Order: sequence, then C-alpha cells, then structure tokens
Amino acid sequence: MTKHATAEAQFITPEAYPQLMSKRGAAQAMKVLRSAQTSVKAQVAFEAAVPPMRAAILQYVDELEDCAGDMSCVFDKVHEIRGFAETAGLMTTGRIADILCRYMDDMYRIKKPIDTVIVNLHVAAIARAARAEDDDVKLGEVVARQLAALVAHRIADASR
Repeated sequence: MTKHATAEAQFITPEAYPQLMSKRGAAQAMKVLRSAQTSVKAQVAFEAAVPPMRAAILQYVDELEDCAGDMSCVFDKVHEIRGFAETAGLMTTGRIADILCRYMDDMYRIKKPIDTVIVNLHVAAIARAARAEDDDVKLGEVVARQLAALVAHRIADASR
C-alpha cells in the first residue's frame, strides 16, 4: 500500500509577491496610458476592428436565419449577436437582439412556449437592421419600442 502525502494550502499575502514595476514605473505607465497619443492609437485600433466585427455579426445573422424554428439555435445565435452588435456600431441590431433574448429568457423562466411569430419578427428585424447601410438609430428605436411592447404584452398574457 502506498502512502499519499496531503499538502495543505499555503496562503501568500499580496505583499509577498514581487512587484511587476516600481511606483515610478507605474506612474510613468499611467502617464503614457492617459496621453493623447495613446488615445489616438486606441481609437485607430478600435476603428480597424469594426469591419471584422460587422462581418462576424453578419455571419451570425446568416446562421440565425438558417436556424429555421430551432429555438435553441436561435437562442444561441441571438445571444452572440446581442453581445457584439453594439460594439460593431450596429446599435439597432443589438437593441432588437437584446429584446429577443429577454423575451426568450422570460418565457423559459415562466415555462411557457415561445411564440414563433414573435421570434420570426425579431429575426427579420435583426437581419434588416444588420444589413442596412446606415444604422438609422431613430427609426430603429421606433421598431425596437414596438417589438418590446409586443413582447411585454405576450409575456403578460403568458404569466396569467
């Protein structure tokens, strides 16, 4: 029979860790991070990341449309879209995806069936908003409010 040694956890206080940089070095790093030059570089990097993010959102939208009634698939894709759309500058797409996510979450929570007509309306609105040349935030807000009102009404009916 072999004996197994049991090691007890050893707690190390934060002060015992070696510092990654001196106080002076940290102050210099903060100065650089707060500089206008760093801000400009960050903005350029962010703007360069937008087209690939938009392309990824459009791919998710294509996959969302291909889900064809598979609510688990819709749920997964719309959550991905909600998470990235606004960062990619697709405010309306993100807002509508968020409404659909909340609707599906609420219906799962109250254990009621999801209305496929409501889901299909949202999917169509998400696709249209994502593919629009310009994100018309004012019009998108009107559409989002209408969809949110429809969802609120449906959840209220389901909760009775």
